[in-house]
Amino acid sequence: MKNSKESIFVVDDDQGILDSFDAMLGDEYNLVMVDNGTKAIELLGKEKPRLLFLDIKMPSPNGLEVLKNIRKSGISTVVVIVTALVQDSYLEIAEQYGIYRYLNKPLDVDEVEDIARRVLH
Repeated sequence: MKNSKESIFVVDDDQGILDSFDAMLGDEYNLVMVDNGTKAIELLGKEKPRLLFLDIKMPSPNGLEVLKNIRKSGISTVVVIVTALVQDSYLEIAEQYGIYRYLNKPLDVDEVEDIARRVLH
């Protein structure tokens, strides 16, 4: 049964990743899928979800720029960075902006579901 109060935002320019999140979490949670940073910033300013799975490597604005923007806007959404590109410099910047976790692709279903449960319940 979907939780009608909480939404999870997923921002990734890879449709396969969006489909994976839908398969992992779509039956239990309301998902808002966004395929670019510009749409993400616009929607996050209006809806302020409690949980955001955010890809770093996207066309401009990339995930770090989206993260910086939402933090500067005072949005306290729990952010989980999701990326296939593991770089210490990205991790350091993301940690400065208060991320909750950093997940590597390919995603572990149990790990994603556990994060959603912990943050939203």
